[in-house]
Amino acid sequence: MFIKQNLASIAILAFIFLLKIGFTDLKLLNKEKNDKASKSDYSSTNTANINGEASLLANLTATILTNYDQALLPKCTGRERVQLDINMAVRQLILLDEPEQIAKFNMWMRLIWTDCRLYWNPEDFGNITEVVLPFDLLWTPDLTLYESVAEEFYGFKDYRPRVMFDGTVYYNFPTLVESVCQVDALKFPYDTQICLLTFGSWVFSGSDLDIFSSKKFADVSSIKDHVEWVVESVPIVRHVVFYPEPYPDVTFYVHIRRKPASYVTNIIIPSLLITLISALGFLLPVESGEKVGLQLTVMLAIFVFQVLVADQLPPSADSTPWISVFLSFTLILCGVASLLQVLVISVHFQDKDMPNWTKRYILYPLALVSGVQTLGLQRTCSQNGQLEDEDKMVKEALPEGLTLWMYLATVLDRVGIFIFLMMFVIGCLVTFDGMVSRD
Repeated sequence: MFIKQNLASIAILAFIFLLKIGFTDLKLLNKEKNDKASKSDYSSTNTANINGEASLLANLTATILTNYDQALLPKCTGRERVQLDINMAVRQLILLDEPEQIAKFNMWMRLIWTDCRLYWNPEDFGNITEVVLPFDLLWTPDLTLYESVAEEFYGFKDYRPRVMFDGTVYYNFPTLVESVCQVDALKFPYDTQICLLTFGSWVFSGSDLDIFSSKKFADVSSIKDHVEWVVESVPIVRHVVFYPEPYPDVTFYVHIRRKPASYVTNIIIPSLLITLISALGFLLPVESGEKVGLQLTVMLAIFVFQVLVADQLPPSADSTPWISVFLSFTLILCGVASLLQVLVISVHFQDKDMPNWTKRYILYPLALVSGVQTLGLQRTCSQNGQLEDEDKMVKEALPEGLTLWMYLATVLDRVGIFIFLMMFVIGCLVTFDGMVSRD
């Protein structure tokens, strides 16, 4: 009996537990249905918004492009010509090939013009004030870079213009410009070059398309550094050329300055030191046999520097770079020093007696100037008559193994190094003044 009563209680408890589980599952199922319904409502609302905006853009595009011919110049009543505003930002100087005189730039072109056929009222299209359209659907100016050496205007047809509700068209695109840049290497490596980039229309004259720039300087705020050149400024100037109709153009004058540190370190300073080594040839004794050999070695080294510089510069008949003048000057100076060394060696090994006129008019004055002391020479040259006896006195006063010719060779060495250094300093001052001057 007890077991039957317990079984009844257990059955009642199990029934109550199952009822609770059923109610819980029902609540969860209702909650999931409500969540799905809310998500469905939200999704449908967003889809409706997106479809609505897309339909507005589609209607706007269809409206403004109806009967629109992109091949015709956008001239409307009250507008005699189309105004084209050209600006750009110089992003990077990629290359300046000086022997070929070609410059390559990375630039961001910024074009603005008004197409009177692309006008709409924003209130009629959900307050849409601008739309981006494909390049091929719109009229675009036939912009041409006159100095270009490339086959095409890179990037001009690859991007999309942005059209405003009042018909103003903004077209910004990056491009690589490869153009002729005449290089003047007169002050190399302290030179400044000006590369001209002239943009204009090849077909339309100024009566149909007026080209101008609303700014006086191009944007160089985001330019990347170049290893050799610095873009200082890019002033903008508008020109009008008559053929006989007026053809306006906008010219960007890209001013670039060379960084001279590398050339000073690798060419100018070594050439100065090598030329100064040539002066040491005057201090070598004749018996060493290396006086002429040293000068020839220096001349060969300077010639190598000339070849290195010539490879960096364009051939020009208008002007000779000052650095080439300097290297040629040092080459000539070392050549003259070699001739003096040959003369010194020839004088040193003379075995005949020195003539009296050589003593009086060459040896004594040069010895006095150079500070070389020769025993008995002053007394011999200051007296008149009895030259044979005086010559004997000089010979007796000279140390054993030395002759007046050897003294004259020493005097020529002293005078030669003085003239060499003086000419070297004057030449350096003149050439370097020509390099660094800003005239």
